[in-house]
Amino acid sequence: MANFNTHISVAAVGSGLLSTVGLGTGLVNPTEMIILFVMGTIGGILPDIDLGHSSPTKIMFTSLAAIFAFLVMFSKASTYSIVELWLIWIFCYAIIRYLAWEVFTEFTAHRGIIHSLVAACFFWFLTTALSYHLFDFSQLFSWLAGFFVFLGFMIHLGLDEIYSVDFTNKRLKRSFGTAMKIIDYKNYKTSALMIGAMVLMFYMTPKADNFVELFSNGQTYANIWGNLFPDGTWFEM
Repeated sequence: MANFNTHISVAAVGSGLLSTVGLGTGLVNPTEMIILFVMGTIGGILPDIDLGHSSPTKIMFTSLAAIFAFLVMFSKASTYSIVELWLIWIFCYAIIRYLAWEVFTEFTAHRGIIHSLVAACFFWFLTTALSYHLFDFSQLFSWLAGFFVFLGFMIHLGLDEIYSVDFTNKRLKRSFGTAMKIIDYKNYKTSALMIGAMVLMFYMTPKADNFVELFSNGQTYANIWGNLFPDGTWFEM
């Protein structure tokens, strides 16, 4: 299993490269690029929320709680007073840091249902729904935010599988196959609950027409290729 630093570093690099593509092609502005970068990095550490009461999990939930609280507060900045914004921040922080943390530590086991493709899709749809309904992002950007969480999540699962291969002795470790799986085959109850939660979150997402069109349109990739390299001299002022 890859360690925490590897997960967050690779997820940060991957989301940073992809969000830069969005910036370079004019798909997102600098602020949106930073948000996508943060989402991808968060996705890269999300699968390890099932580590129980360990220090990394506490740090992770503390960070997630603070980021979530600030996003909610920023989205309501023009609506409420300063004291109301403080209360919103405290409430959102407490929900994630304490309530959500207790729920996950109580009902999840390491490398269980959280380390699965179903969980990756659940967090994708959850992020998309929250981005649209709570943070008032556009339909397209909400789907992009969710996709970056999914991307970081899959990077994490992929790294865990890679680290399950002992290339020196050319063998598979016992942990191979426990990270990137569709569901938790050892616990069908939690798998069924996660599938249900994933379907529920999907129905709460906005229309995905623009998101699908973006990735299925050949012009998107032509635009990326056209902006990938400089037209003339490199770093020309």
